[in-house]
Amino acid sequence: MITSVVRQALRIRGEEPAVLCHTGDPTTTRRELAGFRLRPGDRLIDLDAHRMGDLVSVADVENESGGPEEGTGTAGLVVVLAASLTDLRRVLTTATALPRTVHLVVAVVDTPGHQGPLLPSPPGIDEWNDLLEARVRRTGKRGWVCELFFPNSVETALAMDCVLHGVRGGRRSRRPVPLVGLHGNEGALWRPGDIATTGVSATGPVPLRRVSPKSDLVLRTDEVGLPVWEDPAVPHLDTSATTGRTWSSLTRTVPPRAGEVDPHRVPPVDEYLVNPIGFTKKTGGPMGDLTAHGDRAVVMEGKRVLCVLPEDGTVTDLDIGRLRYLRGVRIDWTGHSGPLAAVRAVASLAAGGVPLIGRPVPPWAADLGDPLVELLASVEEWELADPLTREEHSVRLRRAALGTHSQSVRWRALATRAGVPLPSEPLVTVMLCTRRPELVGFALAQIARQRGARFELVLAMHGFTADLPQVRSALREFAATGIPLTVHEAPSDQVFGAVLNDAADRASGTVIAKWDDDDWYGPDHLADMLMARHYSSADLVGVTQDLVYLQELDVTVWRSYQTEKPSPDVVGSTIVIDRSVLDAVGGFRPLPRAIDSQLLLAVRRNGGRIFRTHGLGYLLRRAGEGHTWGADMGYFLRRNSKQWSGWRPSALLEGAPEPMGGGHDPLLATPTPVRTRIEGSVRPGVPGTPGTTTSPTTMGGHR
Repeated sequence: MITSVVRQALRIRGEEPAVLCHTGDPTTTRRELAGFRLRPGDRLIDLDAHRMGDLVSVADVENESGGPEEGTGTAGLVVVLAASLTDLRRVLTTATALPRTVHLVVAVVDTPGHQGPLLPSPPGIDEWNDLLEARVRRTGKRGWVCELFFPNSVETALAMDCVLHGVRGGRRSRRPVPLVGLHGNEGALWRPGDIATTGVSATGPVPLRRVSPKSDLVLRTDEVGLPVWEDPAVPHLDTSATTGRTWSSLTRTVPPRAGEVDPHRVPPVDEYLVNPIGFTKKTGGPMGDLTAHGDRAVVMEGKRVLCVLPEDGTVTDLDIGRLRYLRGVRIDWTGHSGPLAAVRAVASLAAGGVPLIGRPVPPWAADLGDPLVELLASVEEWELADPLTREEHSVRLRRAALGTHSQSVRWRALATRAGVPLPSEPLVTVMLCTRRPELVGFALAQIARQRGARFELVLAMHGFTADLPQVRSALREFAATGIPLTVHEAPSDQVFGAVLNDAADRASGTVIAKWDDDDWYGPDHLADMLMARHYSSADLVGVTQDLVYLQELDVTVWRSYQTEKPSPDVVGSTIVIDRSVLDAVGGFRPLPRAIDSQLLLAVRRNGGRIFRTHGLGYLLRRAGEGHTWGADMGYFLRRNSKQWSGWRPSALLEGAPEPMGGGHDPLLATPTPVRTRIEGSVRPGVPGTPGTTTSPTTMGGHR
């Protein structure tokens, strides 16, 4: 199908030249394009090998004088054929060098099941008002072709960006900062998907846009020495290409000295496509091996090759999708093309949530960063047979990998190193609305232990004031943490939805996180929600009721819902939503109950994207009464995968803190110790594994 589409496009393109580009596995991309008979002015380009800053020139048919004019020109046809969406997004950065075109063909050979079609989302200032025709077709089982026809030429890279945004859907993600200039053949590995990136020469200067440099920081990559940088206005950093740091340049048996370990010299993981989306909880699959096969690194199941990795260590969304059925992957630390490529491949698999085991980690792989190095040696193969342990290990791996090797984290670190000032991370407003003064201290303790996020708290006290002794002492202890706090006292006769809207009016953050007064939240809950919001580009994220404590029965159930996927439903007490989206849907409905379900419905009706991430850092409490969500105990007992007597959360919850303000839970007649779950989750030496803690339990809550 792809071949026939390109052949027809070449036939109808008229006298203008054609530019045929390929990226990814050459056996599935270059081979498709190499068989066509091209004219003398046509170009066949490997975008993976194209140096940043080198323009792709074509000859215009004629200029005003009637003769040919050489320059970037305008092509009658530009074809970009990618082996995967990850490859397509990577070369979007390189595509800024392509000429304008009147006919664009974007094709992807294969995609994982959770990805949508190549359905473009038009740009914002009427650039496509004269679009003549658009065609989107499926090729094979999961390949896609998008064709766009314009009577006047359009900017090729911008049109490709619109196609990629349509695949992901939802809001446009925050672009990495700062603005970057790149030099070197591997420049696109460092900044995938960014058409604002500028190619620069080895010495500079950075080109100007009117009076301002196009970049705030330049990164130069090369396999050999680089000349002196000559632009004093823009700072620069130099790094080796993935093939520049070879086995011969290091001693494997000698541990790295202080200062030698540097994760930020590894090209980052593109978290927008290499991420946990599509993770499955099945544990019946076989184990795979990351190892050598011939002269290439591969992932194999037995003698079957599942994916072949290129020399730069790139792992694509398609590769991750092919590994989802595996119980886990063992890492063989031999056979890689180079140390940087090996580290990048392992970090990418971890970012995708693939359960990895690989002990001992060799010294040359220390650029993975300490958290990943420790995690790879923390779990034995037999432990991955337990579905809860396997998912906990996956969550820890993805946290460590995305928190160290994602593109957004990498560039913030590089900018800091170069002294480039950056805007702050988004401020999150935690919004807690409660009718029960006796639970304020419990809820504040859950909020105060959040880490890895910049946040404030808006506390709406529904029907009581801050003058009550237990509330006053809890607020005093919370204020000592330094977390910004706004207290709103709402009258008792005000409808619940209206109280939430008044609380939202007092929020300073661009993101709002709902919170309940009686549920348990792990210390990484907010950070996990923000991470999922980032890689999913969702307008609203949350978790499902994976783990529920049924207080009347003193039973914890694990329901094991499918997570890491778009979903119409999430738990209301875990909703994280952009403030602009909340405003766009009209805020919370002024109702006494079912407010959360109405908000989810409004977001869907407004074309928003809702995403469900893992729920292991959250434990929902269910008592016999006191909930605005009217589900009985039988609802939670049905279809559970496991259940335990007592309070048995995931190890990722890391126990429960003592309520602020002193004392124990006033709703519990006899305080009982709460211990973290031991069976299948708590193991010595695992980062984030809690020890035994003591905490009372509570009941009830807004839902």
